[in-house]
Parts: sequence; C-alpha cells; structure tokens
Amino acid sequence: MSVDPCADTPIACSLDAGSLADRVGEWQALVTTSVTAIEAEPTAVHLELDDSDRALVAAVELAQREKQCCPFFDVTMHIGTQQRTLTLGVPDGAEEAMATFVAMLTP
Repeated sequence: MSVDPCADTPIACSLDAGSLADRVGEWQALVTTSVTAIEAEPTAVHLELDDSDRALVAAVELAQREKQCCPFFDVTMHIGTQQRTLTLGVPDGAEEAMATFVAMLTP
C-alpha cells in the first residue's frame, strides 16, 4: 500500500506578501532565462529547462525553497539524455493552487 506523504499537509503557503512577490519574480526570471517549454495540467506543471548547468542549479535551488514554504507541492527533477524537466505537482483538491501557480509563471 502506497502512502501519500502530502495527503495530510495543508494547502497553504507560509510566505508573507512581500516575500511572495519576490518569489513570483524569481519564478518569472527562471522561466524567462532557463525554461524552454511549459506544460500545465490540473495538478502539475512541467518546466522543460535549457541544457545549461546554470539552469539546472537555479531550478533545483528555487524548487527546494518553494517546497519549504509550500510543503504540499511534490517537486521532481527528471534528467534525461536530451531533456531536463522540473515538475511541481499538487494533491487532488489543490487544482486552484496549481492554476494560480501556473498563472504567475509568466508576467
């Protein structure tokens, strides 16, 4: 039997308004400089990164900080031979949170 570790995690962000605005800017900067494609689903978003080490490190560091303030996010990095993809997912019932996150990715 598989247990979802995020199932009992509240759907809430711990950032205050000023920190949230800064974080939005960081995500938008990552998308502008390092993301080549975005694929959104109701409970996940997949950010395909360019092939630079800078993009990989920036994405991992930002995703790690996002997980700290929004522990309900499931964060995964897929590294293939031709592609690197950062995936952020939310549990069922948090589709509105994902839609809000996806909407803020681009200015």
